Amino acid sequence: MSLALLSGCEDEGMESLDKKIADIKSKTKTSIEPLPKVAAYEPFTYSASELRSPFAQLDPEHESRTMLVDGNCESDVRPDPNRQKHEMEKYGLDAMQYMGMIANKKELRGLVKILSGDSAGVIQPVHEGEYIGLNNGRISKIESNQITIEAIIPNGRGCWENRTQYLVLGQ
Repeated sequence: MSLALLSGCEDEGMESLDKKIADIKSKTKTSIEPLPKVAAYEPFTYSASELRSPFAQLDPEHESRTMLVDGNCESDVRPDPNRQKHEMEKYGLDAMQYMGMIANKKELRGLVKILSGDSAGVIQPVHEGEYIGLNNGRISKIESNQITIEAIIPNGRGCWENRTQYLVLGQ
């Protein structure tokens, strides 16, 4: 009798299992979608090798020399091309960090740390009136929390404009 009971339970379980398998088989895809067509490779000939690389760091002196003045400038601001460049004009402001200031009875100096290049890690004293940065910037004010720099920036239309930039303490 127990054998009959076990065989009855087995048949019921098998029917539900067979239904489940049939249901899964009916929902399963039997074919695979075809792969998309691959476009044929067309070689490209680079013909701008004599132009400036878009990946090379900009040379502001070269860029400023190649810009032509369009004659419709709002001001007559322009850098002096004959001026001797200072040591701190080799680095952009993003490659410098204002570290603080020192003073004596005669003058006040800011301390600027160079973050990149051959002089990385060097702390350089600077004073008001000194040129700094890549854009003909001149230090106009040294304060305890920042250095104010008046720069001459090309505007992209062949003219120049004054722009105030800052080196902030710790940034």
